Amino acid sequence: MLPLSIEAVENNLIITISNDGDTKIIHNLNPQATVSTVTLNLITDDLSNILAVDENGIILDTIQTGNSIRIATLGANSVQLSYDSKITIQDSGIWKVKYSSTEDSTIVLPPLANIVSVNNIPLDMNNDSLVMPPGDISLSYTIRDVEPQDFQIISDGLSYTVQIMTGSEIDSFKHESGIISFNVSNDFPVLAIIPNSLSSGTFEIFLNDQLIDHQNYFQDGTSSWIRFEPQSSGMVKIIDHSIPKENSQSSEGGGCLIATAAYGSELAPQVQFLREIRDNTVMSTSSGAAFMSGFNTLYYSFSPQIADLERNNPMFQETVRAFITPMVSTLSIMTLAEDGNDTEVFGLGISVIALNLGMYIAAPAAVGFTIHRQIKSRK
Repeated sequence: MLPLSIEAVENNLIITISNDGDTKIIHNLNPQATVSTVTLNLITDDLSNILAVDENGIILDTIQTGNSIRIATLGANSVQLSYDSKITIQDSGIWKVKYSSTEDSTIVLPPLANIVSVNNIPLDMNNDSLVMPPGDISLSYTIRDVEPQDFQIISDGLSYTVQIMTGSEIDSFKHESGIISFNVSNDFPVLAIIPNSLSSGTFEIFLNDQLIDHQNYFQDGTSSWIRFEPQSSGMVKIIDHSIPKENSQSSEGGGCLIATAAYGSELAPQVQFLREIRDNTVMSTSSGAAFMSGFNTLYYSFSPQIADLERNNPMFQETVRAFITPMVSTLSIMTLAEDGNDTEVFGLGISVIALNLGMYIAAPAAVGFTIHRQIKSRK
């Protein structure tokens, strides 16, 4: 026969406080499997939304009496008890937390919280969390106000305002060739508000040249709101996949949209290679600059649509990548040209075009003609 009740042991108590002072308390218990109920001391008797579940997600019965609660564990190996409470009060901009616990407790404060005072020495501290010993706990903190920081960008003679909201310090802000970059001093979340007239609304976010996740938080007729969490200090780059506003129809500084979408990043080696060939070799001659001017007029008439299809369809992205990779490889021939030598650049350029015509048109046509002849001869 199972014992009727036992005091809860090996507890883990986590107290998470939101920006508005609401509190979520979670007890993780490891009761003995040979008992049918456990009794647990609560940090307050003013609570709501009580929920106890076992390791299989089965809801367990609870009975609260004052600041204690009895849980019908029914032989469970682990139990999680959660409930909401209000153990905080605000006075003159200072939040105060008071509770009593018979065990160690972890307090998770809101982002941007500054501890003003605490009545006992924490057992451990990590970012916004403190591990407090058992007993009566009294703690106070303030929350820093986060005001939008405005940064002005001049593009095509027009002025645009980019707003950034974060608890982090920002410096070295700049905008160049469709890339907004700045340094953040810590890992606080960042909300960037970028005018639609300056961007396409399709972005990639990099921290210290590593791609990180972001959320398209909100978008309306005037701006795009992008939220991301840097996880550390360093250089942030917000890369816009639209045609850059500066020299948008010129070759220098323009984006290789199809290749960028195919290889997944502006920082991909293949995209960097294409940009170097274009800027350092082709654009170093008058004939190359003239060719790129006409090419861009055609290229930018359809490339944004194809790039969007690639980003929305992984299979199409893989197909485009497989299709353009041989062409990218053939462009290595252009590195043989001496920069600024119009004759060499023109001659090697014609060779690359001829090679690609042969590879993409002549060779498939020859294979198709051969197959057709073999089929015809067998009839």
